[in-house]
Amino acid sequence: MSKNIKIPAEEVLIQVQDLGLSYGSVRAIKNITMDVARNAVTALIGPSGCGKTTFLRCFNRMHDLYPGNHYEGRIIMEGQDLLGNDVDLTELRAGIGMVFQKPTPFPMTVFDNIAYGLKLKGILNRTELTDRAEMALKHAALWDEVKDRLKSGASGLSGGQQQRLVIARALAVEPKVILFDEPTSALDPISTSKIEELIFQLKKEVTVIIVTHNMQQAARISDYTAFMYVGELIEFNETDVIFTNPNVKLTEEYVTGRFG
Repeated sequence: MSKNIKIPAEEVLIQVQDLGLSYGSVRAIKNITMDVARNAVTALIGPSGCGKTTFLRCFNRMHDLYPGNHYEGRIIMEGQDLLGNDVDLTELRAGIGMVFQKPTPFPMTVFDNIAYGLKLKGILNRTELTDRAEMALKHAALWDEVKDRLKSGASGLSGGQQQRLVIARALAVEPKVILFDEPTSALDPISTSKIEELIFQLKKEVTVIIVTHNMQQAARISDYTAFMYVGELIEFNETDVIFTNPNVKLTEEYVTGRFG
């Protein structure tokens, strides 16, 4: 049995080929090869420090913000190597949005949070900004809660609402992919449930890659799961296989709670 599933070519959006990342002389990610399916949720699991978030941040080149980091291999999306020197990073990060562990609304109004990225893309028409903001907030299941508070500061929203606002902000610029880095770890159970339901719905529109420490969450919302350990991809398969019949003993030990 192969430890990694081969996703049919017509369903693949991103191909990761022999990906490595080094911080100076330290190799944090080693020779990862896997496909990411279009309009699906792919979960990255593994113990703390195993490289999940480091891997996630390769997709939108977040590591470029810090000097001394070095990529190896390729990440191919629609024929383009995302690690290439000719990639426009602003454009890349609009197309591959990111939602962090802690909600990160900008210190401005609810409306301006959504409009910010649209204005960066050159959309300045007030009617279009208003329409796009409403659509994004509806997609993020937040419109009904904030439609009368668009001119109020985003800091007045609850933690769960702030996280959905950040998701709406990412959605407004119409990305193809959204990266989630433990998006519910700072939230209460009710807010967590809303975010999980939202992610499940979002895959109709975008491709989702999520890092989570919560294995129940991975089992609930993802279609595919990648198990990582010390910077390496140990096993990648359909989520049901990873959690009920993994091919690698280390995967089984992790998902059954014997370590990690």
